[in-house]
Amino acid sequence: MTEPSLQFRWLGVAGIELTVGGCVLTVDPFFTRPSFWRVGCGRVMSERALAAAIVPRCDYVLITHTHYDHAMDAPEVARATGAVVLGSPNTCDLMAACGVPVGQIRLVSPGDRLSLGPFEVDVMDGQHMRWVGPGPGKLARDLRPPLRLHDYRLDVCLSFLIRIAGRRLLVWHSIFPKLAPPADVLFLGALESRKHYVHLLREMHPRLVVPLHWDNFFRPFGRPIRPLICPARWAWPSIRRHDPARFARMVREIAPDVQVLVPELLSRYDLEQVLTDFP
Repeated sequence: MTEPSLQFRWLGVAGIELTVGGCVLTVDPFFTRPSFWRVGCGRVMSERALAAAIVPRCDYVLITHTHYDHAMDAPEVARATGAVVLGSPNTCDLMAACGVPVGQIRLVSPGDRLSLGPFEVDVMDGQHMRWVGPGPGKLARDLRPPLRLHDYRLDVCLSFLIRIAGRRLLVWHSIFPKLAPPADVLFLGALESRKHYVHLLREMHPRLVVPLHWDNFFRPFGRPIRPLICPARWAWPSIRRHDPARFARMVREIAPDVQVLVPELLSRYDLEQVLTDFP
């Protein structure tokens, strides 16, 4: 009997959906995309109808860390679908504060090995890149939505090695490339330096790289995707937008045998077909 194929979708920003045999696992689902001014100066709430429309079915939600653009919509996904949310202590506290039933919240730590339906998941330590925003720390005890930006505090950052149907998929959230294990498929943010990717690709030897988190997450769903603006630097032009095509060229220069798929938003891909198309 033929094993069911693994399909995946890019949900925007760092969000991924994996589906096999009727079981759905998501990582960092985020759809609401409040404006820059609302995030910086106001309070934000998940758009329930939007979350339900994009992810109508889900069994498990993995959260890499509790910044709003990774964790904000997970409570609505969990409440609408009955999915179990797995993550750090701050993730668990955030889910509880946002009304997720305790039976749907599960604490995980680096070193854990999880059996989630057909998925086997190794939880790995991660390290977030430097950024301008709320510093690390515990969540406030009296959190009540709608929340402010500084409520989404980071405690630990996690990466996940997902084994399914003989394939190894790595969702990588760390600035330390030498800690990455080998994998067939690498999902990662496309925001680091060339030096970072040189070390990472030579350490891992993936067959396929899927760049994430390059899109402007202040633009609402339904509007055309635009890349994020790169940080200012001592070069011309000093300010420019991230370019996934430029990222793909860089990867091929570093590792010519590695293929890059820049996914279309919400398009569904069959992993084996993609790997066949990119031998």
